Amino acid sequence: MDASAAHRRRVILAVIMVVAFGLLVVAALIPSPRNRPLTLEQAGADETVPEAPEPAAVTSPAPTTTVAKTRATTTTTDGPATTTTTKPPARVTSVVKATPAADPVTTKPPVTAPPVSVGPSDAAFLACIRMRESHNDYTAVSASGNYRGAYQFNQPAWDSTARHAGRPDLVGRLANTVAPADQDALALDLYHWQGATPWGGACV
Repeated sequence: MDASAAHRRRVILAVIMVVAFGLLVVAALIPSPRNRPLTLEQAGADETVPEAPEPAAVTSPAPTTTVAKTRATTTTTDGPATTTTTKPPARVTSVVKATPAADPVTTKPPVTAPPVSVGPSDAAFLACIRMRESHNDYTAVSASGNYRGAYQFNQPAWDSTARHAGRPDLVGRLANTVAPADQDALALDLYHWQGATPWGGACV
């Protein structure tokens, strides 16, 4: 009995060893998943494509500024894109004030007495009209702007009297801008021509 049992154990042990050796051989022949070649589908699904390296940073040149006579243009270059900004020229902060020229309309001529050739009655009449019409102001202008000078001529009466007196140089002039002697001369001519009627019959 003992010899038969020992023989069976040896046989079983031999079978186990054969089976184990066979399993090792089979395992060695079967490729492992790590070493198995990938199919196209697996490569597309599992393979990680490395990202392209980021381009190296481009150093932007310093902005350049071009100043024209009429406008200022600033051109800033940043990489491939170029931005152009147009700015209006700086305003002039210093102003040179020009001395205004004398205005012939507002410049007051000196006040003079009537011409010497005027008789006493004529001089008295002219003085009365001047005081009544303009308070003896040869530069006076009415509120409406229609009557001017010491005798308050309107423009049509002034021009017609200048033509009658033979003074074409005074035609078109404003009465308050001519010399007092010329105003006296035209007032005297009008008085001799039409009397005191142009002034409403006053001072007679």
